[in-house]
Amino acid sequence: MDRIRARKLRPYERQKLHRMKRQLANQVNSRHARIILASTGGMTNRQIAAHADCTPHWVRQIIHRFNEHGIEGIQWYSYFQARGGPRKFMFDVVELIAEVALSPPKVLIGMNQWSLAKLRQYLVEQKIVAEISLEWLRKLLLARGVRWRRTKTWKESTDPEFWPKYRRIRRLYRKRPAGGRRLCLDEFGPLNLQPRHGLCWVRGGKVDRLRATYHRHGGVRHFLGVYDLETDRLFGRFVAQKDWRAWLTFLKWVRRRYPSRQTLHIVLDNYKTHLKTEVLAWANAHNVRFYFTPTNASWLNRIECHFTALRKFALDHSDFHSHEEQQEAIETYLSWRNRRRGISQTNWRRFRRQVRRAA
Repeated sequence: MDRIRARKLRPYERQKLHRMKRQLANQVNSRHARIILASTGGMTNRQIAAHADCTPHWVRQIIHRFNEHGIEGIQWYSYFQARGGPRKFMFDVVELIAEVALSPPKVLIGMNQWSLAKLRQYLVEQKIVAEISLEWLRKLLLARGVRWRRTKTWKESTDPEFWPKYRRIRRLYRKRPAGGRRLCLDEFGPLNLQPRHGLCWVRGGKVDRLRATYHRHGGVRHFLGVYDLETDRLFGRFVAQKDWRAWLTFLKWVRRRYPSRQTLHIVLDNYKTHLKTEVLAWANAHNVRFYFTPTNASWLNRIECHFTALRKFALDHSDFHSHEEQQEAIETYLSWRNRRRGISQTNWRRFRRQVRRAA
C-alpha cells in the first residue's frame, strides 16, 4: 500500500503545487497538492490519508494520476471555470465520459451504435455532465484516444491441425529454405463488370457519381496471383474459369518462371481445386511443395494483404465496361507496385491544357 510514491518534482511543478495548496476557493486542488507534496516529502500513504482526511486508496489514485499525467491529471475544475470562458471538466468526468463511450450501447441505450448526439443526451440524462456541446464532446473523446473505427469480422479456425500448420508456415516466413523459393498463391475475384464505390477528394461537397446496375453482363474473370517473397513482386494471370485444370495450367506457368533446380515452397489455402489428386501428383513430380493454411485462417497467406491494396487502387471508384479495360487497370497498378514505372502516367500541364480546351 505504501510502495506508491510520487515521482521527483520539477522546479516549476513544485512552485505550482505550492500555489494550488494555498487555494481557498478550490479545496479539491488544495487537497491534491498536499497529497503530492507530502508523498515527495517522505510520508507514507496512511499518514497522508489521515492528514488529508481521505482514504489510502484515494491517495494512491491521486499519486498514480500525477505520475502518469502530471499536474493536469490532478487538477479539478467546476463545469464553468469563468463566465463566458471555455468549459473545463475535471479529470474524473473526462475519464467517465470516455468509459461511457466505450461501453456497449445495446445495454445502455438499447441501440447498436453510438452517435455524438445520443452520447451527449445519455450523459445529460445520467447527470454525468450538466451540459456539453457536440464539438467539445468530440474533442474530449479525441484527447482520451477514443476514435471511430469500423468493426471487423473474425473467424476462429476449427482446423484440428491448426497449430502444426501455423508453425510450419511461420517457420517458412522466418527463413528461406536453402535452394528454395517462397511464393504465396491465391485467386482474386470473381471480377464482374460493375460499378464499384470508392473514395475521392472533393471541394464543396459534390462527389463523383456512378451508375446503378441491376444486371451483370459479360461474365466474370479471375486473377490467379503470385506473391514472390524474395523479390517482393506481385504478378499473375487472368482466366475465365476457376477449376482444377486452370489452376494446374497456372502452376505450370509459375514453375516455368523459375529454374527447375529450385524448390518452390508455395503457401495457399485448402480450396478444393488445390487439393485435386492430379494437382498434388504434379507438384510431387516437379519439385513443388505446398503449405496449406488452416481452415478459416487465410490471413496466414501474405498475398491477402496485397490483394486488399490491389482492390483499393485498381478497382474501387471504377466503372469498367469490358474485361480488357479492367485487366489493363490491374496491370497498370501492378507495374507501379512492382517498381517497373513511376507514379506519373500523364503530364500535369498537358492534362490541364486538355481540360481547359474541353471546357
